[in-house]
Amino acid sequence: VLFVTITSRNIAGQCDTRYVMQWTSALAMAPLSLRRTSTPAKSSPAGHFSFGIIADVQWADAPDGHNYAKTVRRCYRGALTTLGDAVDWWLRMPEPNKPLFVAQLGDLIDGMNRRLGQTDAALETALGQLDRMPCPSVNLVGNHELYNFDREQLAEAPWLRHGDKEYYGFSPVEGWRVVVLDIYQISLIGHNKDDPRWLEAVEILARENPNVSPDGADGDWFVGMEDAGFRRRFVPYNGGFGREQLDWFRSELEAAAEVGERVLVLSHAIIHPEACGGMTMAWDYEEALDIIRCEEAAGCVAAVLCGHDHRGNYHCDEYGVHHCTFISPLNGGKAFGLMKVETGYLEIFAPTIDDCLPDVSGRP
Repeated sequence: VLFVTITSRNIAGQCDTRYVMQWTSALAMAPLSLRRTSTPAKSSPAGHFSFGIIADVQWADAPDGHNYAKTVRRCYRGALTTLGDAVDWWLRMPEPNKPLFVAQLGDLIDGMNRRLGQTDAALETALGQLDRMPCPSVNLVGNHELYNFDREQLAEAPWLRHGDKEYYGFSPVEGWRVVVLDIYQISLIGHNKDDPRWLEAVEILARENPNVSPDGADGDWFVGMEDAGFRRRFVPYNGGFGREQLDWFRSELEAAAEVGERVLVLSHAIIHPEACGGMTMAWDYEEALDIIRCEEAAGCVAAVLCGHDHRGNYHCDEYGVHHCTFISPLNGGKAFGLMKVETGYLEIFAPTIDDCLPDVSGRP
C-alpha cells in the first residue's frame, strides 16, 4: 500500500515543510491513502541518505524578462541569489540530513548568455556556488546547456560525467540506485549536422510537426497544433532518449531489480504527461514509461525527478511511481529542497514546499 504525508517541521532552526512519499514492497499497489502527522521521521541505520534538489536556475547577468508568452516574469539575476540561498540552506542541515550530493536537474545558466558573450563567466559563477558544498553535484544536461555549448564541448566539461552521452547510474548507498538520463540524445540542438542523432531528430519532427524547420529556428511551431494533445511535445526545446539509451535504461532497471535495489530517476524533461502541461515531455516518453513499468523492472522505480516545466507539477501514477517536476528559481520564491530517502519512504523538505513542488491536484 502507498501512503503519502505532508507535515511541518523545524530544520536547521527554520520552520520548514516536508512532503513524505511512502510505499511497501508489494508490486500490486492499492488505492492511494493519505494521512497527516506531526511526528518527525526517524532515520534508519542503513539505506538512508539525503540530497539537495534544484532545477532550471537559468541565471544570467541580465534584467528581469518574461517567458515566451509574456505571462510569467523571469528573474535572471534573482535566480543566482536563490542558488546561493539553496547552498546556504543545505550547508545548515544538521548531520542526519546533510546532502550526499546535489541533484542539479539541468538548465543551470540561461541560453541568452551565449548571445551576451557571458557563457563561461555565467557558468563559472553558478558552479562556484555549487562548489561551496562539501559534496558533489550531479549536473544534468538541459536545453539551455545545449544553447550555450555543443556536445563536443560538453564532452570535455569537467562538471559533467560524460558530456556527449550524459546518462549513467550510480549507487549512493546500499539498496539504492540513481539513474541519470539525457533527454537530448535525439535533438536538433547540440549535435553536428552529420550526427545520426541530429538526423533522426530532423526525421521525427518532419513527421510529427512539420512547422519546425531543420535548423530549429524558423517556423511557428504550434500553428494548427491547438488540438494536437501530447503531440505538442514535438518542438526543438524537447528531445528524445533514443533507442541506445532506452535499451541501456531497461538493462539498468533490470539489474537494479535483480539485486533488490530501489531506483530514483533524474531527467531534465518530464516522462509522464500528468506531471506537466504536455508540452515539456520527452518525445519518446511512452517508451520510457513502458520500461519503468515492465515486468523485469519489478516496480523498482520509486520516483522520477524532473525540471524543464518552470511551473512544476506532481503526479503519482497507477503504479505508485512519484513523478515530481520542480519549480524554477526564475519564478521567484525559495525554489529548492532536500530529499531524504529512507527504507520505506521518501521525504521532501523545503523552506517553502509550494515554492519547490507546487500544490496541484493529487499532491497531498
